[in-house]
Amino acid sequence: MRILLVNANGADVSAGGAERYTADLAAGLRERGHDVHLLAAAPPRAETVDVPTTVLHGSDWRDSLTRRVANRVADLRADPRQELVRAVAQSAPDVVHTGTLPGITTAVWQVAARANVPVVHTLHDYYLLCARTTLTRRDGSACRRGAYCSLRTRRLLRHGRFVSQLIGVSSHIVGAHRTLLANAAPHVVRHPLEPEATTAPQWPPRTLGYIGRLEREKGVGVLLEAAPALQAEGVSIRVAGDGSLRADVQQAAVEYVGVVHGEEKRRFLEACDAGVVPSRWLEPGGPPYTLLEWLAAGRPVLASRRGGLAETPELFGSVEAFEPEPDALVAAVARLRARAPVDPPRPTADRERWLADHERIYELARA
Repeated sequence: MRILLVNANGADVSAGGAERYTADLAAGLRERGHDVHLLAAAPPRAETVDVPTTVLHGSDWRDSLTRRVANRVADLRADPRQELVRAVAQSAPDVVHTGTLPGITTAVWQVAARANVPVVHTLHDYYLLCARTTLTRRDGSACRRGAYCSLRTRRLLRHGRFVSQLIGVSSHIVGAHRTLLANAAPHVVRHPLEPEATTAPQWPPRTLGYIGRLEREKGVGVLLEAAPALQAEGVSIRVAGDGSLRADVQQAAVEYVGVVHGEEKRRFLEACDAGVVPSRWLEPGGPPYTLLEWLAAGRPVLASRRGGLAETPELFGSVEAFEPEPDALVAAVARLRARAPVDPPRPTADRERWLADHERIYELARA
C-alpha cells in the first residue's frame, strides 16, 4: 500500500509519544514493503526516519507564540486549504492515517475524502476536545470545557464523518471519543513492548526514577512533594527530562540529570530500581511509551490511576497503581518494596503484532 502518515511534528521523536509512534510505524511499514510518505505541520528538530516528507509551515510553534495562535485560529476554521490538497495529491496515497493535528486540522480528512482516499485516525491526546490537548489547566488541575472549547470541537468535527477507522492507544481514549466519531469503527491498538537485555534491579528497590516532561499534569509536583518522605525510608529519586518545572526539580531533594537520549537513557534506566509515572492528567496511553521503557528495562513501575494508565496493572504484573497524591505514592512504594520481585518480560513478537494490526485496519478502511 501507499500510506500517507499525517502528524503535526512528523516523526520527530524529541517532541513526544505521537512522534515516536509515527517514526516506528513509518519504519515498520517500510520494512514490510509499503510505500510510506509523511505530512507534517512543522519542521523536525531531529531526523528519525528516512521517508519522503512534506512540511506545511516553516516555523516550529514550540518556540513561536505567533505560530501557536495561528494554530488556534486554524482549528476554528478547519478549512481544506490548497496546501493540504496539494500535499495529499502529491503523495497519491491508498490510505491517509492521521495523528496529532495542530497546524494541520481535521480539514485533511475532508481533503482525503474528496480524493476518494479512506481515513484512519489515531487518538494520542485530547486535541479534538481541548485546545491544550490535555484537558487540564496550566496548574495541572482538571479543566471544565467552556464555550470556546465546545465551539472549537464542533468546528473540528465537521469533518468527522470522513474517518472510517478509529485507533486508540487505550480503551480509555477510545471511550472518551466514541460518540464524537460515531461513524468510525473503533480499535484499541496498544503500543508494543520490546524487552531488552539489562542488569537486574536491586531488590527491594532503593532508587526510584522519573523520565519525561517536567510538567504539573505529568505529576512531577506529586513526586517532589513525596521525595522527603521517600528519602526517610531510604529511597532516593533520580529525574531526567525538561519542562517548566525544571527549576523546581533542581532545587528539590532529588538527583536531576537533565535530558537523556540513546545510551545515556539506557544507563539512566539501569541506574534505577523502579520507575514512576505519577501523571495527574488522563494519560491517553494504556500503556504510554514511558511505562513501556521501564518494563523493557526489567524495572517495575508505579503508575497513577489516570486515563489509560489505570488499564496497565491488569496487563503487567509488575505495575503498582496509586492515586497521584504524595502520601499515596509513598504508600505505593512501600507496597512495592514488600512484594517479591517480578520476573522481567521475555522477548516477544509484539512489534510484529502491532504492525500487523495497522495493516489489518488499513485493509478495513479500503474495503
